[in-house]
Amino acid sequence: MNINTTDMCSSVPFNITKYFKIPIYSIVVAAGLPLNCLALWVLIFQIKRSITLSVYILNLVLANLLQTLTLPFWMYYSYHDHCWHLGKAMCVVAGLAFRTNFYAKNNFLCLIAMERFIGLVHPLKFHRLQTISGAAKVCTITWFLVVVLCSVGIWLQVKGPGLWQGQHCLDEVPLHYARFKVATTSLSFFAPFLLMGFFYFRVLFELRKVTSLEKKVKRQIYGFVSLIIASFFLLFVPYQVVSYYQYLSIVILGEKESGEFERSIFICFHTTLSLTTLGNILDPLLYILLLKDVRAELKDLICCKAHKTGISYSLKEQGLSPRCTSGQMLDQPRS
Repeated sequence: MNINTTDMCSSVPFNITKYFKIPIYSIVVAAGLPLNCLALWVLIFQIKRSITLSVYILNLVLANLLQTLTLPFWMYYSYHDHCWHLGKAMCVVAGLAFRTNFYAKNNFLCLIAMERFIGLVHPLKFHRLQTISGAAKVCTITWFLVVVLCSVGIWLQVKGPGLWQGQHCLDEVPLHYARFKVATTSLSFFAPFLLMGFFYFRVLFELRKVTSLEKKVKRQIYGFVSLIIASFFLLFVPYQVVSYYQYLSIVILGEKESGEFERSIFICFHTTLSLTTLGNILDPLLYILLLKDVRAELKDLICCKAHKTGISYSLKEQGLSPRCTSGQMLDQPRS
């Protein structure tokens, strides 16, 4: 927020965010961590089978995990009415981690849609992207670009005299940072959003031509893709629209004239921001745990682990080594 630090606490309702941020972030941490860890466990086995899509989803899950781990810092910040007592370095690290993983998720969601589009519409044309190494290179480039853009943004936000008062963490929006955000939002959000919509609508269009699929299966796919698009639109678009409107108002009106406008949208800005973190719960559900083949594989993995645990326990009772295989057990002489 671009507000004079002398009257910041008195003019901005910093004490209100704790009433919705802490409950939402607590739910995300409590549910998001186990769900994403479970999804990560399943994806490791998927990658071993050379499934290209799993590379993009794995990076999405990693971004979810890393962002979720920063939420306790922002819960602490909201609880203390946006007064940061952990130092400038920790503020920069936590802010960079949160923003990097936020925009990385947008790009990986777009890459997931791209992979499904290529696999259905152009399975032979982009064969280099449909390999594990090709997907890994694309993800590495994506991470690099996002980290660079977010690092430049935070540097612009904290540089200069008066922008760090030791009290608020990344709440001030100076004019040069607002210009940077207006210039880069099209690259960091609008382009991935439009591309993701294009890819999924093309997938739905091409599915209509596939005669080998039953109508019931097609309806399930239509519903699944529609759910993905709707969840992205409801969770991410409101914050991007509000934040872009805020930055654009600062650029047009100037720092002094835009102060009152920023104060008026403060609650809306932070409400929509906190809602974006609910994607850390929905992503592993939509992209991992709701898929029939993944659920079947997860069930097999759990049953396999339980079977191995049962065998080890039985062997210990018989005084045998748990490292014996089932074939070795058959070779044991019967008493």
